[in-house]
Amino acid sequence: MTLFKYPGKKLLFFLSVVLFLGTSCQKQPNLLFGNSYTNDNNGANIVVVDTSTVLLSTVYSDSTSTNGTGYLMVGSYNDPYLGNITSRAYWQVAPPSSLPALSPVNDRYDSIGILLFFKKNNPYYGDTTYSQNYVVNQVDSLYQLATFQNGFNSKTVLPLDPDSLGQTGPIFIYPTQRDTVPYISQGAGQGDTVKIRLNDNLGKQLYNMVYSLSDTLKNVTKWLNWFHGLALSSKSVLNSGQTGALYGFKDSCIMRIYYREAGVVSTQKYIDFNITNRSLAFNHLYRQFADKSSPGTALDKLQLPTTRVQTPPATVSKLTGNAAYVQTMTGLNVKLSFPYLRAIAQRPDYIGLLRATLTVRPVPGSFSTQWRIPPTLGIYTTDQNNELGIPVPAIGLSGAQTGNLSLNYFAPLTTTYTYDVTAFVKTQITNNAANAADQGLILSVPSPANETDFRRLVLADQTYPVNQRVLLNVYYISLFPHQ
Repeated sequence: MTLFKYPGKKLLFFLSVVLFLGTSCQKQPNLLFGNSYTNDNNGANIVVVDTSTVLLSTVYSDSTSTNGTGYLMVGSYNDPYLGNITSRAYWQVAPPSSLPALSPVNDRYDSIGILLFFKKNNPYYGDTTYSQNYVVNQVDSLYQLATFQNGFNSKTVLPLDPDSLGQTGPIFIYPTQRDTVPYISQGAGQGDTVKIRLNDNLGKQLYNMVYSLSDTLKNVTKWLNWFHGLALSSKSVLNSGQTGALYGFKDSCIMRIYYREAGVVSTQKYIDFNITNRSLAFNHLYRQFADKSSPGTALDKLQLPTTRVQTPPATVSKLTGNAAYVQTMTGLNVKLSFPYLRAIAQRPDYIGLLRATLTVRPVPGSFSTQWRIPPTLGIYTTDQNNELGIPVPAIGLSGAQTGNLSLNYFAPLTTTYTYDVTAFVKTQITNNAANAADQGLILSVPSPANETDFRRLVLADQTYPVNQRVLLNVYYISLFPHQ
């Protein structure tokens, strides 16, 4: 605990304004501030309490919204803290609105493939020096929302035809070098454009349907009842010690039929089946928890939901390696509880709250240029249901707080997120409700990044040194020397 003394006229006038206009009213004496001020050093103090216990828990939601994000997230990587994480993308394609008139004499089918585009600022995570292998399957059932279903989520799985439509060999993607370039070569990849050649049986069938101007290609409903959709997966199987990576391709991907038009010089042409119903494109996420065949992580003791509709369970940090974890994309958020906060208002010298700040520090060594932490981290109220409540406002500022990240890879202990939690503490410090102990704060990646961003955060609990913990500082006003 630290004690600051600020005696004198200016402070007493300031305190009078704070006490009567802006702070809680518990235990305030009947004070009279007149025109005379004292210089007595024992007259007024500001006390900061920096030893308030902060309990950490990891809250797990088994499904998160992943549809209509604008990105097809595909890949697999091994996280030393969170285990193996895999993502598969699903989407639908539709024929062009205007079909070309194909000539049986001059036109010849060539090939069919999928084109995927990656731009410089697309989301990615993991070690991008690893190559990727991709496989395309056709969705083997109607691709549609059920009654009363608003959208697909990270837990949704659609049945697939077991025979793949096509796959690639090893591909390297360069996520920070340049934007998408036009596809030119017949190779599988060109830095940030990936082509996957598909089965020619499908290509020839579609080509013949275009030639005959099939009604299936002219009616979207008939088409989607026949060709339900596509799924893209990473084929790579990562071994122990390998990292891997996950990439977000733009949802402007194309299924393209190539054909050649005869002439003095043969000309290559193509027919594009573009993505449709972008709001129904989604990513299925899978986290592999440890079993007998794989090494464990701290999250293997994470409490999982046991029923379909359930309050997201919160697992205390002592069960998860004395740390708590934020990766909102995969359903992980951190709940902060303050069991002894009310004790501050019960101190004999307490007059009123001045301000409160929260400092959040990532565990040193848990982040790097590869294992990046979220650039923005929202803070929200919560209760016994462990759901996100309203954003915690900062006094005198508008808009939601995002942590004001100060990032330093060379001095990790100086990396912090900071928040003004005066409004929350002001309410909680005198909260006598039966569920007061269950009320707290939740740290979560804010929208829309929470639907495409795999960057994560590891936070230390009370067992770590003070300069590595989440720290709450509460400043209050005392009108006599603090003992």
